[in-house]
Amino acid sequence: MNKRFTLIVLMAVWLMMPAMAQVQYGTDQYSVRMSLGYNHNTTYGHYGSVAIGAFMPINPHFEMQADMFFSFQNTHALGVQVRPKFAVPVGEIYLEGRMLAGLYARDGFNDLTQAIAVGYRMEYVSFQLGMSTRLIMETPYDWHSTSNIIVEPFNLTYRLEVFVRPKVSPWNISMCISNMTDYQIERVWQPIFMANGRYNIDEHWQVNLSALCKPTGMFHLNAKYYAAEVRGGFAYNF
Repeated sequence: MNKRFTLIVLMAVWLMMPAMAQVQYGTDQYSVRMSLGYNHNTTYGHYGSVAIGAFMPINPHFEMQADMFFSFQNTHALGVQVRPKFAVPVGEIYLEGRMLAGLYARDGFNDLTQAIAVGYRMEYVSFQLGMSTRLIMETPYDWHSTSNIIVEPFNLTYRLEVFVRPKVSPWNISMCISNMTDYQIERVWQPIFMANGRYNIDEHWQVNLSALCKPTGMFHLNAKYYAAEVRGGFAYNF
């Protein structure tokens, strides 16, 4: 029985090797990353933050991502994403499921957001469109009442990112507009403007830089500044 099991495992690995060797968009390596951020908004002023994440390409058709975010002011978040993906003649199509839990310590509430979206990735452009639902709960909980729970049943989610170089390049820069990041999902009328950059030092180490801006007002028709973030860190690819 042990010999048969070993033979089956070796055959499975041998069959999977050609697929595992494919590199698409420079994202088929297991990686962990950490970054430090400087944040400012008109509500809380200046503060710092730490983000830790992991990217796990399980096989050529399925990947996972996990993220933790801690701020030194108010917001803490934990997020998990799963993405089945399918290659097409140009790029790939994927389905993304996301669960995001946020804690707003100073405000006395937390939220739980579930989102699902369809995306399309190419060399220079990535687009995603979906929907989310949100539960907002006061703390401490009253388990015998639902009066401290608010339900937002529908919110549109979207993301459009444009790259200046192919994603397999050793360095890249992108511009993005979306109402979500790895640790937050805003309402549809509150887009976030982002710039991202990366540089691969070698086959394992990567430097990441990003900046974002949130104007204020519905659909930002009033473009007065509300919040900004600058973040820098490293990723290690296994």
